[in-house]
Amino acid sequence: MARAFEPRAGSSAHIAICHIVHLGGTATFQQISPNLTPSHQARANFDSVVIRPLMDFGFITRDGRYTLKATEKGKEYAGRFLCNSLPRHVEYVGAIAPSRTFNPRRELDVAKRRAVAPYRPGSDEYRNIPSLMGAQRKLPSGEVI
Repeated sequence: MARAFEPRAGSSAHIAICHIVHLGGTATFQQISPNLTPSHQARANFDSVVIRPLMDFGFITRDGRYTLKATEKGKEYAGRFLCNSLPRHVEYVGAIAPSRTFNPRRELDVAKRRAVAPYRPGSDEYRNIPSLMGAQRKLPSGEVI
């Protein structure tokens, strides 16, 4: 059951105070925002949803404009939770493209490209028939009759 004087466990305010304590008690918006949900990473939402409740509970103080400092009460609250189990911002590392490869050039295998042998003896005899071109007959050897 949630207490009225503490942020709800798992909320953005809870995550923020745990990260502030985990970072040594002092942190900036840029150090905390990558660990929050995208809707709370905007500066206006961060101030209203995260900073204001933590300041109202007395868990943090503002040191300057951007630096947030955890109080003893905030450190005690964060100490009850395991800060190491909080979600961490993980940088995206793209996959390295594999090197481009190509098959090495091979010489043409003439044995594979040869004409096939006849299926039965005498099936190639049609080649010896002279062809008729106009009024001339031409033998396969090139001789004109």
